[in-house]
Amino acid sequence: MKNFELVSKFKPTQDQQIAIDKLYEGLNVFKNQTLKGITGSGKTFVLGKVINKTNTPTIIVAPNKVLAFQLYNEFVDMFPDEFVGYYVSNYDVYKPTYFNESLNAKIAGKVVVNIKNKMLRYQVKDFLETSNKAILICSSTILFPTFKDDIPELVLENKSYIIRRLNEEKAKQVLNFEKENKVDEAIRLEDHINHSINNLISSVDRDDVYFNTSILSILSEKSKDFYLTDYFNNIKPNLFIDESHLSLLQFLALPSANRKRLEKLVSKGYYISNVIKDNVLNLKQLQKNINTTTYVSATPSKYELNNSNQIVELLTRPNNLVDPEIALKNKDYFGSNKMVDDIIDTTLKDETVFINCLSRKQLFVISNLLNTNNIDHEVLHFKVKQDKRKAILNDLRNGNLKVIIGINMLREGIDVKQCSLVIVEQASRNNFLRTKSCLIQIAGRASRNKNGRVFMCCDTISSSLADAISEINYRRNIQLSKINFEK
Repeated sequence: MKNFELVSKFKPTQDQQIAIDKLYEGLNVFKNQTLKGITGSGKTFVLGKVINKTNTPTIIVAPNKVLAFQLYNEFVDMFPDEFVGYYVSNYDVYKPTYFNESLNAKIAGKVVVNIKNKMLRYQVKDFLETSNKAILICSSTILFPTFKDDIPELVLENKSYIIRRLNEEKAKQVLNFEKENKVDEAIRLEDHINHSINNLISSVDRDDVYFNTSILSILSEKSKDFYLTDYFNNIKPNLFIDESHLSLLQFLALPSANRKRLEKLVSKGYYISNVIKDNVLNLKQLQKNINTTTYVSATPSKYELNNSNQIVELLTRPNNLVDPEIALKNKDYFGSNKMVDDIIDTTLKDETVFINCLSRKQLFVISNLLNTNNIDHEVLHFKVKQDKRKAILNDLRNGNLKVIIGINMLREGIDVKQCSLVIVEQASRNNFLRTKSCLIQIAGRASRNKNGRVFMCCDTISSSLADAISEINYRRNIQLSKINFEK
């Protein structure tokens, strides 16, 4: 198989070339490695050049669909003559069935299918059936069994077997419930299985089969679960995990969360016990079908660092921008008239301000303060709908919006060159939004502007804040040394 052909008008900088060479060598030597690359260092371009040097199929995982789609577009541009596939969830909404303890009831699942994503997934499947030369952009959906389009036919072929096994499991588990004096659970399970069997006898309704977990669990006894990596015909692809400090949280949590959800439903008599199976892959199971894994992050966690044979640093930017200056502000600065003055001064320079709050309550307090001072702004939080969110991001990038207030904006992939000031509420608060990694990511929003500054508002300095400032200053010193050397 020929190498992947990359098309780009850019040439790697010296630091990028060093990273490219080290990573490529690592693919041939190590099982796991990490690229520790700062915001704006050209990590995606570096990955493209590494892939360009290989002839191995490649999977790139992003932590969410927004970043996955962004990566997809970038790789399509870099590899216009290669197959770049997009493999994310079929659903815009996917809420699995679960048991609500407070209501003491099963809450039915809900899905909203995204037809475009579904078609793109099938393009991936169709291509892999004839060729392995693919670059696939994926989400955590790679951990789940794939392509269930033939389920109704498989059910028809195995109808008598499925009915017999459902009756066997029903009898066994109803007896166990009765022994434990769990009458409600026994009745629920009997009703559930009888309903499933009646549907199988009368017809095979596609939607009913797709979402009947008990039927699928019995069917899986006859047909092995199939995953995306199974399509590579004994050629193990290389795996790149982008924003690994976020992606790995899903990889490590999804299998156990899914199992606990099913165990609870089984214990309450809503499903047969066969549904409890470890068919959501964990990272180690996924890696059995992977050649090498490269973690990519500006702030890799201990997991990546402890499990990598090589750490490659990329701490400079092609445009020679340096990490922002960090200034400590008294906690009372946040929400003060002085903060308002600094925001106005920044916007008058045609630059953008990000205000990072810890709660929606505080977000609206600051929003009211800015309204009082006639400062145009937008707010960004989890209740802002997707269309509105996209419009806000477009306005930011187009320079039509100068001030934005958010809670966890660092996870939104917001890179705005106009952003020169980030103001952080309670920077020393000990919680998951103020870890070393989070604080570095928040500060990184101001790293694409030559006037970048970050105001950390606090009265004391936590260990996380101290570590974050130390890491940022370490990077600044390397960046400034390179600029001074080139002068």
